[in-house]
Amino acid sequence: MQTTMRPDNEVEIRIVPLSEAGGHLDVGGKAARLGELMRRGEHVPDGFSLIGSGERAVSLALEAYRRMGSDTPVAVRSSASAEDGTDASFAGQFETVLDVRGEEALADAIAVCWESLWGERVAAYVERRGLEGHAAGLTMSVLVQRMVPARAAGVAFSANPLTGARDEVVIHAVRGLGDVLVSGEVDPDRYRMTPRGEVNVERSGAESPPITDDEARQVAALVRRIAAAEGVPQDVEWAIDPDGLWLLQARPMTALPPEVSWQSPIPGAKWAKDFQTAEWQTEPPSPLGATTTFEVMAVARERYRGWPPIPRSYEPGHLLINGWLYMRVGGPLWTILANAVSAMLTLVTVGLDGHRRVERRWTPRLADLDGLSRARPAEMDDGALRRHTDRLLDGLGWWFMEISFFASLVRVGQMLVGRPPGLPDPGALFRGNDSQLLESERALREAARDPAAMAGYLTRFGHMVESADPIHPTLAESPEAQRWQLAAARADREGPDERLVRNRGERAAAERALHSIGGPRGFFVRRATAAGQTHAAHTDDAVFHFQRILALVRAAFLAQGSRLVAAGVLAKPEDVFYLEADELWTAEGDRRDLVEARRAEREGRKKLAPPPMIPPVSDPSWTQDRALKMMPPEIRAQLLERGLQVRDGRRVVVGSPASPGVTRGIARVVAGPDDFGRFHPGEVLVAHATSPIWTPLLAIAAAAVTEVGGPFSHAAIVAREFGIPLVDGAIDATRVIADGTPVVVDGTSGMVQL
Repeated sequence: MQTTMRPDNEVEIRIVPLSEAGGHLDVGGKAARLGELMRRGEHVPDGFSLIGSGERAVSLALEAYRRMGSDTPVAVRSSASAEDGTDASFAGQFETVLDVRGEEALADAIAVCWESLWGERVAAYVERRGLEGHAAGLTMSVLVQRMVPARAAGVAFSANPLTGARDEVVIHAVRGLGDVLVSGEVDPDRYRMTPRGEVNVERSGAESPPITDDEARQVAALVRRIAAAEGVPQDVEWAIDPDGLWLLQARPMTALPPEVSWQSPIPGAKWAKDFQTAEWQTEPPSPLGATTTFEVMAVARERYRGWPPIPRSYEPGHLLINGWLYMRVGGPLWTILANAVSAMLTLVTVGLDGHRRVERRWTPRLADLDGLSRARPAEMDDGALRRHTDRLLDGLGWWFMEISFFASLVRVGQMLVGRPPGLPDPGALFRGNDSQLLESERALREAARDPAAMAGYLTRFGHMVESADPIHPTLAESPEAQRWQLAAARADREGPDERLVRNRGERAAAERALHSIGGPRGFFVRRATAAGQTHAAHTDDAVFHFQRILALVRAAFLAQGSRLVAAGVLAKPEDVFYLEADELWTAEGDRRDLVEARRAEREGRKKLAPPPMIPPVSDPSWTQDRALKMMPPEIRAQLLERGLQVRDGRRVVVGSPASPGVTRGIARVVAGPDDFGRFHPGEVLVAHATSPIWTPLLAIAAAAVTEVGGPFSHAAIVAREFGIPLVDGAIDATRVIADGTPVVVDGTSGMVQL
């Protein structure tokens, strides 16, 4: 984006006292709002607004500054024309310079604010928000205010920015100036205020709180007062000094999620968002994804329960709550015990061989998948396309069950092996497997060396996706993700074959230690190891073929979308993902308004912060659950004792230990392939979850943190192969860990220190 200021002769250069700035549009959004709030009697630091640019404008600002006192410390702040608007706040995009003293320093600070109008930060914001049309008319005024020598400062929200609750005030407070909060240098204390005036405090671990409970109530009263006057929820910056509470800025909350209730629709039922099928969602599923791919996967997972099956009284096993997929947790104790005993007897008597299962069950399915891959949906008639799609969805459920079966056998194998003496890392027993994962790395590295090889790489691996929702494009459809994968491959110093040799050496050493265990214990451990190893060898291949099916499902849906466009039902083929399964083949008439309404609803649900558990883990129903009580303490803790906690006076995010080691680094929160270009070698990857399309990032990461997954999720498998620490199951990690801040990732204990 290029933005040019109008020449000085097109703008009347002048100084406007802040007390008179309310209603003056040319002073910019920030100054106009503060001027109006000052007029209403709010405690706002005095100052002036400079309109116009150039030497004449600077000269006027030095004159106005002299009247304040030529050595008065001031804050010099941008006040752009579009800043603090209801549609786009431009929060943090323009520059502010604090504690400015003297006329020369003032002139320099004004120049910094002017120059930020053309900065890369603003250009990226405009592009990301689709504001190119507004950007052409952006102008910059500069606001100069008396500096508040703050004892404490922070931000306050008149509604909970995570849950959307409009009856709560959330305050972030730090000692000293608020810029250390904005920059991420200091972790704030967090205060949540209820309508009854109760103060719930989440300490950062500092020696003493930055503000008292009474001061927190004063801040809450301020933000509620402004929100009531404005009629919309507000984001307020404040500071406290010996003269009391100051208002530094107020703007509408532009990204507030809709207000919803997170309660179980079935009394007494317990639900998890990051469990089984739901692990494959990175955001609220599209209407078509929810009613096809996720429905097929969930039903397949629920049907496979071993013997005896869970009674129908425990159905449904999955549902959407506020647009997010949740899976039901628990079941009758007797069925869980029977399943466990049956599995143990099978393991001890005949054993479980993953190689034999692949040879027996996969061969006909792979032949069928190859045939489906050669089909041309665009050339089929309507009936044939529908039958083709039904076959794909049937295959999708089958391959998802293979993923679940193979991953669960590996996990059971590792649990049964435990930590015998002389085996510090039992996970080494299940590493060192060649797979499609390593094949994709080899092909990508070849493409990084020879651009002509990229076509071959995409032919074999272009089907990779980020989630099970077919609304997401494949790697082959995403040139940006391809470019970044190539860049990551060039930055990766250790290749897949070097890692394979290293991991196989570690596995051989672990196997030698295992054979020193004698008696029945040794027999049992070796049988469990064999079962886990033969299934670990094929787990990633099952994911590979599952993603092949997902890509074919997406292609079939888009083919039907093109036909609905030709029939006047949809505006473009991609709109098909906003239809539901029963509408896909029967849609008639103009559905464009319905699509737009569903798109807007889904975008709103993306802003929600869905809780990992419903009801919350603090609810007694979790600790009183008999099935949970029988779980090993380690497994029970991994399910219930996760998320943000304070331990030994430090704020930590607790998850599960997935790959051992301890590393310090800069956290980079990555939402998906569109963010891949922001990640740099040596940073800590923080993500909701990963899939094979993320592999090049893990290859150059110092460590990783994910919100979902288990010991044999994609992230766990790859992290152990690459030898980097991983904490997974770290609830709310992408919200709690600030992008660009230093963290310590302890993959051995399963904690991230902020």
